[in-house]
Amino acid sequence: MATRKTSKKSLLSGKSPVPAAVLAAVIERPGYGWDVANRAKRRLGSSWRIDRKHIYSYLERLEDDGLVRSQREPAGQRDEMRDVYYATEKGEEARREWRTMPLKQGVIPTDLDVRLLFSTEEDIPDLLERFAERAERILEEIEDAEADETPHVSYLALVINAQRASVERRLRAELEWLEDTRRELELVRDQLSR
Repeated sequence: MATRKTSKKSLLSGKSPVPAAVLAAVIERPGYGWDVANRAKRRLGSSWRIDRKHIYSYLERLEDDGLVRSQREPAGQRDEMRDVYYATEKGEEARREWRTMPLKQGVIPTDLDVRLLFSTEEDIPDLLERFAERAERILEEIEDAEADETPHVSYLALVINAQRASVERRLRAELEWLEDTRRELELVRDQLSR
């Protein structure tokens, strides 16, 4: 496998904070890929997509950059071996630097935003279907977040719940925007059909 030449700063200061979250999960506690993915996913909540099958590409990049190292270890009671990931000193330093970097500014448009921005009046029926799909998904995400509430027994529980509350508020605001925009699109559709 060819080693990628990337710097720790470019990796952790990229467009997505997921590599930094994966690194933080490894720093918190070493683990094999799926364990790291599950812990990162639990912290980030349902609005972030950390697919367990893609976690290895993040871990591989972190390892290529010298931020984590892997070690083959026995997996439970079977003779199976797993790669367990450990943070390196360089990884802990990169995480400290990442925490002090200025926040990224701006809002990234979603797929739905772009479809709306580049639509025509003829696209209204399709847009209304997409709006309904997104509204349904938001309601599912809100329900998932409410079901995952963590009892306030530690600092970790406090920050996880604070993040979930923030996401829930944004989702509810998006749901309100979807409803308002849907009504306006329906008015235009109805006017065109007269």
